[in-house]
Amino acid sequence: MTKRQRARFGIAALLLALAIAGAWWSWKASAPPADRPTIGLVTSLPIYWPEEANLAMVIDGSGEVPWIRAHLEERYQLVPLDSTAPDQTLPDATDPLAGIDFMLIVQPRSMGSADNVAIDQWVRDGGHLLYALDPMLTGRYAVPWGDSAHPIVTALIPPIFTRWGLGVQFSEAQPFEMREVAYPGGQLPVMMAGEFLLLQSPDDATNEDIAARGECELHAEGIVARCKVGAGQVTAIADAALFEFSERKGNIAKRLDALVDYAF
Repeated sequence: MTKRQRARFGIAALLLALAIAGAWWSWKASAPPADRPTIGLVTSLPIYWPEEANLAMVIDGSGEVPWIRAHLEERYQLVPLDSTAPDQTLPDATDPLAGIDFMLIVQPRSMGSADNVAIDQWVRDGGHLLYALDPMLTGRYAVPWGDSAHPIVTALIPPIFTRWGLGVQFSEAQPFEMREVAYPGGQLPVMMAGEFLLLQSPDDATNEDIAARGECELHAEGIVARCKVGAGQVTAIADAALFEFSERKGNIAKRLDALVDYAF
């Protein structure tokens, strides 16, 4: 590399560093105050970043912020999480859930066993989790179906649900229409929702398996489950329609507030 090439490379590296630093300070300036409770967010839906977001948009902070993120950040700090467990390949890996006050998981992509174990332990230690899994998404997205960037259409039932004593079933015979169901926190819009089931302990269940089960109750035709797990609490929804609205309209923001208040 010539002296001129080294100089050009150094200038380019400096400009990139300044751009990243500027984006970071821009994000810090627009971020909610640090004293607000934190919500750890895991989702395949365009809740934190806009659906069309790319790396450049993430760096420079451009693009319209999804309304759910903007609305929740009026009261909370949202922390997007790629994983809920420390990276065991790193000797100094930090716990992603350290300092997280609440957790919101909506139609996540596949999570490993370590992630499930971490979530289970976090709840048992006193965490409050709102988990929405949908047997069949009904929203419309710009990303074509089958593209890896498209939200997960059919929810993957995590093993921790079985551990807590919850099963899920789905009927395709139900009407393909939006409706509202009542639960203790208010009204919830749903569409092609699933139904939770309270599972019986298998005959070969160990004492540890029995002790790990949650104390669960079902509401809203089984679409909503509320479980006490250890010192914590899980609110599960077998539908994600509330999180698929692309814009804030009607009473949808009030429905979101009521659900968050009920869960957290």
